Amino acid sequence: MNAIYARVSTDQVSSCRSRLLSMNALQIEEYIDDGYSGEYLERPALDRLREDIRNKRIEYIVIYDPDRLSRNLTNQLLLADEMEKADTKLIFITHDYDASPEGRLFFSIRGAISAFEKAKIRERTMRGKRTKALSGKLVFNDKAFGYDYDKENSMYIINEAEANFIKLMYNLCGNKQYSLRDIMLEFKSMGIVNRKNKPFTLSNIHRILINEMYAGTKWSFKHYGKKMSQYKTKIIPRPKEEWIPIQVPAIVTKELWEAAQKVLTKNKFLATRNTKRDYLLRGIIKCGCCNRSMTGVCRVQKGIEYKYYVCNKNMENWYLKTDKCTTMHIPASLIEESVWKALCSFIKDEHDIALYIPNVKKIDTTTEQLERMTSYYDELSQKRSAIMRWFRDNVIDSTIAEKELQEVQKEIVAAATALATISDKKTDFFVETSNITADQIMANTTFQTKRDILLKLHYTIYVTKTKNHLDWYLGH
Repeated sequence: MNAIYARVSTDQVSSCRSRLLSMNALQIEEYIDDGYSGEYLERPALDRLREDIRNKRIEYIVIYDPDRLSRNLTNQLLLADEMEKADTKLIFITHDYDASPEGRLFFSIRGAISAFEKAKIRERTMRGKRTKALSGKLVFNDKAFGYDYDKENSMYIINEAEANFIKLMYNLCGNKQYSLRDIMLEFKSMGIVNRKNKPFTLSNIHRILINEMYAGTKWSFKHYGKKMSQYKTKIIPRPKEEWIPIQVPAIVTKELWEAAQKVLTKNKFLATRNTKRDYLLRGIIKCGCCNRSMTGVCRVQKGIEYKYYVCNKNMENWYLKTDKCTTMHIPASLIEESVWKALCSFIKDEHDIALYIPNVKKIDTTTEQLERMTSYYDELSQKRSAIMRWFRDNVIDSTIAEKELQEVQKEIVAAATALATISDKKTDFFVETSNITADQIMANTTFQTKRDILLKLHYTIYVTKTKNHLDWYLGH
């Protein structure tokens, strides 16, 4: 049997077939790797060809040019050697191949020159792209959401319709401190979709929010792709000094972009997706001895959970055998109750409690305050309707819906109570609220509300514990 090997061109296959027919070869098998790079050996048709060569099924193999066989000199020589060992005759259309020492030397020299030319082309192409980027033009059109592309000037043009969605996204994150999930659900409820006419996913939203391009600076040459094999390319970051900034039309302000980054960082730090259990002081408790953060851990004995806060230095000691911190494990219930009671008393004595309970504000008897609370009550009602709609549309499951509805319902009750107080009694809502004791607040406040209050106070809790003594203090 005789074979033709090619990677792309139909004309090349035709030339190879004509050559075999001129040799009166009748049995011809074509091995075509259309679309595969010649830099690597992993190619389906080439794999079949090599197997047939090893089984000595191929008498002649015709290839248009050596670089169709491989663009790598080492691989060219390896394949040529396999063919010679199997007594397969190798024929190139563009030049004669001689298996003699002199012919192999010429083959090697020609392959080296081809590899050099390829490297030079790649280097010139890269230099041209860098020059283009340094002149303030985009190197290529990546079809970024929010922009159209001006091919003549190699620059973005703001797509106003898409830009409005991006502005809303940044406003919800940077100004209203929505989480990625909340933004996704908000967009879903509003019927906002991406270019593929599908709802925005968490990854879609995250990529947009971290991209400085939307604030007017697109960084070029941040990464480069290194082909590891025919099927795998590794994205490798470049040193920051090699990045090239390109000024593009801004959709949001730099200040709003930076505010969004702070919210994303905070949300990542406080994320609960990897936390199986609730810890009230998670993210805001530190060791008073070594100033390291403390982590909530849980031990289960005979079916009973015992939760503790442990200094991260001691956590590292378990795995890395480093020096231990002197602060002992702190029972979570003990420190959480102590901190919460003290903060409730502090808030009651020094401040309006309503200032720290989320979504409940101090109410005056003025018309302006009445209108504000009425508007807030309407917002809560709309939020409740939205949750029900998300549940019906299978955006959220029943567990999440029930939890969200419980929280909203509590806020609605609080707002309704405030409205009744203003409308009927004509008195200050805070007068009644101020009579609530710290114990009553503890008994009637949900875990999430406590977390919200603690985070709003912006305190850090520093704790030390010895065998007989537990001490803690507040810091900023």
